[in-house]
Amino acid sequence: MFQPSNHPQDASSSVLMQVDPKETSVVVKDEMQNGVYPQAQTIIYNSKKLQDDLHVLGMKIKHHEDNIKLLKSHKYKLDDSILDLQVTLGKYHSSTQPNTENDAHSSNPSEEETTKQILRHEKSAAGILCQLKMHHDTQTSHLSLTKDVLGVVATLGKVDDDNLSRLFSEYLGVETMLAIVCKTYEGVKALETYDKDGQINKGSGFHAVGASIGKELDGRFLVICLENLRHES
Repeated sequence: MFQPSNHPQDASSSVLMQVDPKETSVVVKDEMQNGVYPQAQTIIYNSKKLQDDLHVLGMKIKHHEDNIKLLKSHKYKLDDSILDLQVTLGKYHSSTQPNTENDAHSSNPSEEETTKQILRHEKSAAGILCQLKMHHDTQTSHLSLTKDVLGVVATLGKVDDDNLSRLFSEYLGVETMLAIVCKTYEGVKALETYDKDGQINKGSGFHAVGASIGKELDGRFLVICLENLRHES
């Protein structure tokens, strides 16, 4: 008759006896006392909190960026509306003001004001040209340099309406408003010459003229040539 052996049961009990609950509890207690688990939990908590804070901050930044885009869009629309209103207002004033002799004389102060503004840039090519015409008119008429020069954009490009004139000057910018206008390319070449090394020859052109009146030309200047320009047919 089969007799069950008690050895497996003894073996399992011996295996169970190898893991002592008291010993494991001692290990856990030691780790708890050493602060390993609390430190890990603190690190995890702080990391999660930082991630949450970064997410909230990112959402706020995106919200502000969206607001900025919206405000810029409104600003551009308002700028366009203001420009349209200014043009409309300028046309209205131009149509309602009668053309009288007084109106013809009223352009003189505007020309004088334009010249004054150019003279503020006394060391520019436009400033030197205006000073020549104002104080050295006899000398200017004999200069081959200026015979081909028609003038400065600011004095040549005139608009009857003050608002349109201001908008026109703002659109062109200071550099273009101070540009010298010449008839031919030969006249353009005479304004500034160069030596064989490619250096500016300060003994000729506007550099020499400026030095002769005590106003040394400073910086570059823009020149517009009309030689190849023609009216549309």
